[in-house]
Amino acid sequence: MLLLRFLLGAIACLAFLNSGAPAFAQVSHPPMRPLPTPRDRPLAPGPKYFVDAQRGDDAHPGTQEEPWQSIAHAVRRLAPGDTLYLRGGIYYEQVILPKSGLPDQPITLSSYPGELAVIDGGLREFFEQPADAWEPLKDGAPGEYVSTKTYPQFASREIVSAFPAAGWEPFYGVEDQRPLVHGHMADSMVPLHPYRTLGDLRDTSMLWDVDNKTDQQASVYCGPGVWFNRDTLRIHVRLAPTDLAGLGDLAYRGETDPRRLPLSISGPYGHEVFRINGVNHWRLQDLVLRGGSGSALLHLYGSDDITFDGVTVFGGSPGLLAQASSNVKIIDSAFRGLAAPWSSRASMKYRGTPSYLIITDRQKPENHTWEISRSEFTDTHDGLWVRYVRDLKFHHNYLDNFNDDGLEFGARRRDQLIYVYQNYLSRCLIPLTLHEMEPDESPPQANAGSGVYIARNIFDLRQGVFKKPPAAQDPQGTYLQNPGMLSSDHGGPIWPNYYFYQNTVVRSDSAWRGYYGFGIGGQGVRGTQRRVYNNIFIQIAGVPGINFAPGMDDFLIDGNLHWGLVDGPKFAGDFLNRKGAYAFRSTPRPASWMEHDQFANPKFVRLTEDPRALFDLRLQPDSPAINAGIDVPAEWLDPLRAEDKNAPDIGALPVGLKPWRIGIDGRIPLFAP
Repeated sequence: MLLLRFLLGAIACLAFLNSGAPAFAQVSHPPMRPLPTPRDRPLAPGPKYFVDAQRGDDAHPGTQEEPWQSIAHAVRRLAPGDTLYLRGGIYYEQVILPKSGLPDQPITLSSYPGELAVIDGGLREFFEQPADAWEPLKDGAPGEYVSTKTYPQFASREIVSAFPAAGWEPFYGVEDQRPLVHGHMADSMVPLHPYRTLGDLRDTSMLWDVDNKTDQQASVYCGPGVWFNRDTLRIHVRLAPTDLAGLGDLAYRGETDPRRLPLSISGPYGHEVFRINGVNHWRLQDLVLRGGSGSALLHLYGSDDITFDGVTVFGGSPGLLAQASSNVKIIDSAFRGLAAPWSSRASMKYRGTPSYLIITDRQKPENHTWEISRSEFTDTHDGLWVRYVRDLKFHHNYLDNFNDDGLEFGARRRDQLIYVYQNYLSRCLIPLTLHEMEPDESPPQANAGSGVYIARNIFDLRQGVFKKPPAAQDPQGTYLQNPGMLSSDHGGPIWPNYYFYQNTVVRSDSAWRGYYGFGIGGQGVRGTQRRVYNNIFIQIAGVPGINFAPGMDDFLIDGNLHWGLVDGPKFAGDFLNRKGAYAFRSTPRPASWMEHDQFANPKFVRLTEDPRALFDLRLQPDSPAINAGIDVPAEWLDPLRAEDKNAPDIGALPVGLKPWRIGIDGRIPLFAP
């Protein structure tokens, strides 16, 4: 599957470069993901207007023959039902939507069919004239360059409204270490590391040879990146290769002279690239957004009926900040984070920017009635902080390469309804996570049926994540394979009611403390209701644990299948009654628990010991998982209930079902051929 996406990325890179950008002679590093390509929708009915950054003029009438030049000028002239088309190219603007459409006449902002418009909040000289934008730095490190111009706008000490996880501010007390400049290699959109210190930018080793994680006296090179000098007001850049043994094809071996490599360098710190504030009934289609720095790239506030369709967001901290907004749809879109192929959790969290892809904020009225589907969320430190969305459907999405937290749905609330189904998640340290924001933030009771329903998902945790560089060279690259937990929390919060059913989870080795379900039976069970039914838990080496955390108030588990791919056939004894169950050292486990659980080979179509190999988690006709599950309450959402004949099959896919597709336009097969 990874090879397939690499090839798709290389092909898409050519289309992206032809979207109005100048041709590039050099290639920095292969794209991590397929780059956005033009879509060919038919022209919309109704009034249409046009913008062309290259040949337009704001004195024109905005027709196809005489287009406007700027988006800012054009959006002020739109009325309900209008469509504004952007011709292919790059628009160096900060866009603010000034007016609303109507429920039956939304306003649409779209790339012109067959072309691709890029809205860039950054500095155009580093993209268009890199040879003139940089000069070698005298007495700098080998390969260090500095901008030929000064940029005082980055030193304004803006106070931004986006916040990192749990409301903590990682630069409180060390404001001068805040990375103010972000960037990407423009030919591939591989992120540049936003450095906190000049010492790290200049260091010659990526080894984690520091006394502690926040030690700024020692230095660690974190890969090609940028740093803003608050004294000279110039931007430093260094594109030195990454020498960490074991990186293999992930290592940077591209162009080291920024004068020969166009870069996308972010705009002023604290400025959004695209703001939607207090307007309703908008459709954003087939657009690319980039150039954010230290604040939300997309900022959505106090708005209703907003659709992002075919939108690609590169970077931002976060990519999207949403507050007090309702009826929001994100479909066929992509959010790409700030993690380069050589980025680790430690390098981003302690020596860079620990950014999120999406953050929902605690404003009144609370965000509600969202749908996020057929979208891709990749290459980041933390993923989606959607704890402040009251009603959410999250389905058919592809999530990959989060070196820390994945999905956070928030602490328990009285009226929470979140449905998470038919997604694929891989390479994430903690896919299901939760932070304690405030002591006693959860009500003692929730409405009947309130909670998070997680069904028919594939959690592929075989590969682990790049958690921290080693202290000594590791040619085998074992540091890239750090395992996490299916679920875990920060601070001991009260979790929402969790209904985890009909999922398939694959992991390489034992979870921490041998918790049941790789963590789903050991984290966040205190003071809450949890149901774990009809899931498959497969471990490559060893056998899954069945330990439980203490303090389980209302926790029922049954109908799950467990197996060890390598050691399962050799296991002797009663798997479900092993000694050492953490919560039951002095008392027996409840009789109703695991009554229909199995320890058996599920007989997938294809699964090997190689964590990078293609797999196919469909059930073969003689699988013991067929018709072996328990009945799940009819009121629980299950999009495949009608396909699951007779008694429920265990796992995400009923036998005989054709696997669904995920991601933009369903372009990613659930199991690659």
